[in-house]
Amino acid sequence: MGCWVYLARCGNNTIYTGATTDLFRRVREHNRGATRGHGAKYTASRLPVSLAQAWQVDTWSNALRLEYAIKKCARTEKDLLIKQPERIYQLAERRKLDFLISEVSGDLLQETEAKYLTEPLQGNEG
Repeated sequence: MGCWVYLARCGNNTIYTGATTDLFRRVREHNRGATRGHGAKYTASRLPVSLAQAWQVDTWSNALRLEYAIKKCARTEKDLLIKQPERIYQLAERRKLDFLISEVSGDLLQETEAKYLTEPLQGNEG
């Protein structure tokens, strides 16, 4: 199983960049707000959060490196990454990231959106 780097659009139209090992769970956590150490403080006050784009990489270390590279981008470049996800390869080349990055299909993004609305979080339920 790989790791994910994603861009999420917040309710106030800002863009949040994150990394996770479980994309479905993470989107649900964001939409539950920052409760019990889950979610993110930034997104908790900017609900709802919707997945805008995601890429899969092989290791957690590489996910964090790619997340950092995206976080350094200007808003306009993040918007382009959402519209044209293949631009991630140009960003990786500029930042000298030499690991495999897999684009995510639009179908998976839609499936993630549908799933987080219908499936409860497992574990950590009180």
